[in-house]
Formats: sequence, C-alpha cells, structure tokens
Amino acid sequence: MNCPKCKSSNHKKNGKVDGRQRYKCHDCGYNYTVEIKSTASSASVKRQALQLYLEGLGFRSIGRFLGVSHVSVYNWIKKFGQELEDLKSENEIKIVEMDEMHTYIGNKKNIAGSGLLLIELGKGSINCSFGNRGTETGIQLWDKLRDSEIKEVMTDHWKAYAEFLPEAIHTRSKAETYTVEGYNSIFRHFLARLRRKSKCYTKSLEMLRYSVLLLIKYRNKELAIFN
Repeated sequence: MNCPKCKSSNHKKNGKVDGRQRYKCHDCGYNYTVEIKSTASSASVKRQALQLYLEGLGFRSIGRFLGVSHVSVYNWIKKFGQELEDLKSENEIKIVEMDEMHTYIGNKKNIAGSGLLLIELGKGSINCSFGNRGTETGIQLWDKLRDSEIKEVMTDHWKAYAEFLPEAIHTRSKAETYTVEGYNSIFRHFLARLRRKSKCYTKSLEMLRYSVLLLIKYRNKELAIFN
C-alpha cells in the first residue's frame, strides 16, 4: 500500500495499531495503517463460526451457513485453538474418573489417534492427553496432576491404567465410570469430527487437540470470547 499522503511506495513497517500493520513513509515521514479489506469477516462472524463448530457443525456446513469459505472457517478455529491457555482446575481434586476414547486421524480407516479424558467427578472435564490408548499417553496425563492430592481414581478395565495409576487409589469398575462416559458422549455429539458415522474426520492430531480443548473450555464456560 502506497503512502496516502505523498503516494510514495518507499516505506517500512512501524508496529501495529488495533491488530493492523502500521507503516512509516521514508519520503514524508507519515504513519499510516493498512486498510481492512471490505471482504474481511468481522469478529462477530468468527465468533459465530466458533459457536456453530462447538455445537456440532463441520467446517463446510458452517461455511455454507455464513456464506464464507470452509478454509476460512478452518483457519479461524485453528487460531482460536492456538490462543488457548492450558487446562486447569481451581477446585480441589479428590475423586476423578478416567476413560479413553478413540477417533480417526488421516482417514476413516486409520484409528491412529485417541484421547484419554480425565473428568473430575461431578465438576466437568479438567484435563486430557492425546496419543494412542497406551501407557505412554496415560503417563503424560497423570504427570499433569502431580500437584493434586487425588484420593480415588475410577476407570474401566482397559489394561493400560494399571500400568501408571497407583494401585492404592485405583478402582476398576464400569459401574464407577458412568460420569466420564457421559462426557464422552457429549464430545461425540458436539464435535462432528468425533462422530463414528460422519464424513468429518481429523486430518491432524493438532486440530484434534484444538477441537477437544475448545469444547472442554466451552462446556466449562471458560472461553473468554463467550464471557
């Protein structure tokens, strides 16, 4: 963009104002910012796209609904995910339920990714880890809770749990994991990419992570954009 005062193209970057790049003209010293394109989507449209995504629509459906490219929707959701803070619980954690959930990475024939979800009993989702449904992923999750004084952990009989959870606080019973299983059904309902019978599936582990974390914070009422 040329200088609006002297029309010179001789300029340099000079910081940002309200998220827009500012330039300084070398010839006349005038400071100016880049004009927003008339086709640029507003913050409210991006916010609406995120809400529709977290209510179960896929990128293409959202694009058709809002009249924008599904690629734009993808980029907005990815940016929202990149700006997330880590999950944390301000409540004292005593009893938790843990469960695994598989999904697809790359194509619907490849069960290459899964998430272990940790649920604080009666409080909502408090943390998660991504990878295969093995010991390594479980250890990553358990390491996030080193500072919590957890008294009881309830799981099903998936063999990996016994390899990283302390035996003294570990209870294995399907009857004690109904809460976390209920939350898993919420994830499958409200994220199109996690449904078993859907044309939507995750292309990368990165987007799976962003999607799950966004939904956790949305359901826990921790997304600043909606507060």
